[in-house]
Amino acid sequence: MGSSDLASGSPNGPSRVLVVEPHPTLRTVLVQRLRQDGHLTAAVHSAAEAINLCRDEAPDLLVSSEILEKSSALRLAQQLGCQVIVLTARTGVEPVVGLLNEGADDVLRKPFGLEELAARSRTLLKRGRSGLQECVSVGPLEVHLLLRQVTLREKPVELSPREFALLCALLMPPGMVRSRQELLRMAWPPFSGGPRSVDTQVLTLRRKLEQAGLGEGGGITTVRQQGYRFSLDNLPS
Repeated sequence: MGSSDLASGSPNGPSRVLVVEPHPTLRTVLVQRLRQDGHLTAAVHSAAEAINLCRDEAPDLLVSSEILEKSSALRLAQQLGCQVIVLTARTGVEPVVGLLNEGADDVLRKPFGLEELAARSRTLLKRGRSGLQECVSVGPLEVHLLLRQVTLREKPVELSPREFALLCALLMPPGMVRSRQELLRMAWPPFSGGPRSVDTQVLTLRRKLEQAGLGEGGGITTVRQQGYRFSLDNLPS
């Protein structure tokens, strides 16, 4: 992919996004999704290629796998002088906190949904480093996006990565009915899952939110023949 893929951007034109991902299939689907939002997007498999591609002009946003050959996403972002979304395969809160403390603008845990990546990319490109929305509050429920933590009345609610992604999809915005196919695109990795997977995860998410004290059904209602909705009406006063 030539340098023109990024160099044609302008201050008032489309944003320039560079994807650095060693896995060819994932690299391809990431580029395809980001281009759907109108970004000038290029993709390479190594830090060396990225530096060579960006000799004349840095991208507005780097989307990079955490570990690269002879480099890392954070080191590459520092060299290029741009914002970075780090894609990590590590589990747990500690690696995410560490990456954020070390300078990452955002962190996504693999596997992740393409719509989540697209939304986070739009947020960073629109608001810049200082304006990233870190927390979404709906009634007594708080969802901490960067740390991937959920609290209800300041008490933690333990969710799996898939349940967290599903909750985010239902909360953005709250009250909107989401079909099973929409939820698959937003909360599942590419080419994985199906309608039954959505039903199963919604069931477990409901149980956890209900057990945490969010009311019957955990605030999630089924809309017949349409999908699911996080209903504010179901929240306890």
